[in-house]
This record gives sequence, C-alpha cells and structure tokens, in this order.
Amino acid sequence: MSSTRTQSRGWLSRGEGAVKTLLSGTAALVMFLMMALTLVDVLGRYLFSTPVTGAFEVTELMLAAVIFLGLPLITAEGGHIAVDILDAALSDRVRLIQYWLVGLINVLAFGIFSWVLWRLAFKVLRYEDTTAVLQIPYAWLAFLMAVTTSVATLALMAKLFSNRPGKTSTGEP
Repeated sequence: MSSTRTQSRGWLSRGEGAVKTLLSGTAALVMFLMMALTLVDVLGRYLFSTPVTGAFEVTELMLAAVIFLGLPLITAEGGHIAVDILDAALSDRVRLIQYWLVGLINVLAFGIFSWVLWRLAFKVLRYEDTTAVLQIPYAWLAFLMAVTTSVATLALMAKLFSNRPGKTSTGEP
C-alpha cells in the first residue's frame, strides 16, 4: 500500500511539474511577445509615424492571458494575500476549524468562478465574438480563462487536503 501511494505521488508530482512548466513557460512567452509588440509599436509610431495596427487590442488580450496563466501558479504556491493577525491568539482547534472553513469557502468561490467562466466561454464561442479592429475571436481567451481557473480550483482542493494549519507545504512546522 505504501509503495502504491509513493508511486501515485511521484506521478502527481511529475504532472504538477509539467503543468507548472507549461503555464509559466507560456506566460513568459506571452509576456515577451507583449514586450516585443510594444517595442515595435513605439518604434514604428515615433520613427516612422506608422504604429502597428491593432497593437492595443493584441496587448489587451495578451495581458489577460498572462494574468490567467499566472492564477493557478500563484494559487498552487499559496501566493494569495493572507491576513493572519489573530492566528497567534487562536487555539489549535479554532485554527483547524478556520483552516477548513476558509479552504472550503475558497474552493467553493473558485469553483463557482470556474463554472461561470465555462458558461461564458461557450456563449462567446456560440456568438462568435471578436475584437473590434482585428476581428480576433475572443473564444480562445474565454476558454483559457475557464481552464486556468479550473486548474486553480484543483490546486486549492489539493492544498486543502494535503496541508494542515501550522505547517508549510513541505510539511515542516
């Protein structure tokens, strides 16, 4: 039984590593492309009086993509803002209750957010919404938002059931 657990954790760790690499690599690529587009747009505007057509639209889409690509990464690392002013004054039992209550609320909120984004993505796909100038379809971005928010929800669930209050993600106090 123990070796089965170790094998499944190894498989999960490799899967988690692959997802993190995919998300961070894609976010880095999109950020680089956003920077390059801005550079070319500014140079074109000021040196040749010819800005890149639709640069603002593409930059907006890329910015949204970077934000949502980073969401599961920040969630998995526990990088969201947390206020722990009263934690030292709480008993271990109350902190355990707080841990589970806050964790369940977070999973529920992200789950609802994911569900709403999935509905929106299919609606955008059906309506074939596009940007105003370049007519770039919005559906890919809506689905990216839905997928990454769902991954963040799964990360919250994994953290809720694998961590305990008073311990770090490595299990050390």
